[in-house]
Amino acid sequence: MTGDGLTPIDAAAWLERLRDREGSRPSCYAMYSSFADGVVTDPRLMMVPVDDHMVHRGDAVFETLKCVDRGIYNLRPHLERLLVSAAGIGLAHPYSIQRLAELVLGTTRAGNRSDALIRILLSRGTGSMGVNPHDCVRPELYIIVSPPKRPFMARKPEGAHIAFSRIPAKPPPFAAIKHCNYLPNALMAKEATDRQVDFVISCGADHRILEGPTENIALITDTHEFVAPDTPDILPGTTLARLMELAEPLKGEGVLRDVRHGTLYPEDLATAREVFIAGTSHDIIAVTRVEETTYPIGPIYQRLHAALQEDIRAERTAID
Repeated sequence: MTGDGLTPIDAAAWLERLRDREGSRPSCYAMYSSFADGVVTDPRLMMVPVDDHMVHRGDAVFETLKCVDRGIYNLRPHLERLLVSAAGIGLAHPYSIQRLAELVLGTTRAGNRSDALIRILLSRGTGSMGVNPHDCVRPELYIIVSPPKRPFMARKPEGAHIAFSRIPAKPPPFAAIKHCNYLPNALMAKEATDRQVDFVISCGADHRILEGPTENIALITDTHEFVAPDTPDILPGTTLARLMELAEPLKGEGVLRDVRHGTLYPEDLATAREVFIAGTSHDIIAVTRVEETTYPIGPIYQRLHAALQEDIRAERTAID
């Protein structure tokens, strides 16, 4: 017994106490840990070492993918972006895209669900509790398979109400790296709830429109152009990139004049025909209100939503 009344407990007692807390833990399906070199399906065992630099310094990069009907959508673009993010923070690691894909598919298969979200975390690894990355022994990889989110438009078919965020935007180059220091993003999500809107969108110091906490924004201009922001202040979105590819055929039909990136300001929304946001778990969302300005759920959204759903069905990497 220690002077403060705390008694060290052994591993068996620790697991028993975790079992008592089971109802308060997320019901994840599977987790791969390079630290343990294996996969577990018991959520009580899905833990990361406390001295991992990801835990106490946010020194890691990540990606979120989704599995739909036992197939992972956009697998390679997500893995490519993960490696770009790792290079962006100077995180050397032994993983090729092929090996990452094998581990992601295997962990998802171990989760034994047709639909799921998959989080990949590539960390600097364990070492000291200090700030210097060179204290870390080796990089670590964690893959977590968890319950899927129901797409926003399935839950709220009338569309999304968004507002401009009051949280300062992340500066480049950090804005374009998907790293685990997500405090600004978390505060933006909290802000949306506190302000009773569905999402908030950040703006730069010069009032350029940037992005949401986990979503990209785009609009259809009054001249029938699909325009999305593109600056060093934005994380390139895999879903938005695919939507822009799917929008290209609409140019040949005369429905759109152009599909491009460009600089957007809040005043550009005043004349927009349609506004939408996109992200991995949400797919594409029709924005029907920005602050106090309203928009229709328009024909371009309808076409892109249908095209994206077809693409998800056709372009998945099977886990079996």
